[in-house]
Amino acid sequence: MSQIHCYLPVEIETELRARAKARKLPLSRYIAEILKNEVRKGWPDGWSDRVYGGWKDPIERAPQGGYEKRRPL
Repeated sequence: MSQIHCYLPVEIETELRARAKARKLPLSRYIAEILKNEVRKGWPDGWSDRVYGGWKDPIERAPQGGYEKRRPL
C-alpha cells in the first residue's frame, strides 16, 4: 500500500480523529475507507449479474385485478 501526505485544516483533523476513534479505527485506516468509498462510487463490477441471477425460478407477475369503474366526469 502506498503512502500519501496531505495538509488539512486543524478542525478537519480534529473531526476525523474523533470519528475514527468512535469507530475504533486507526486514523489512517478511517481516512483510507473514506477515500476508497469516494473513488469507488457506484455498484461493484458484476453486481447486477449476482443479484438478478440469484433467483432460481423466473419471476412471475402477481395476478392483476380488473379495471375499476369510475363515474363519468
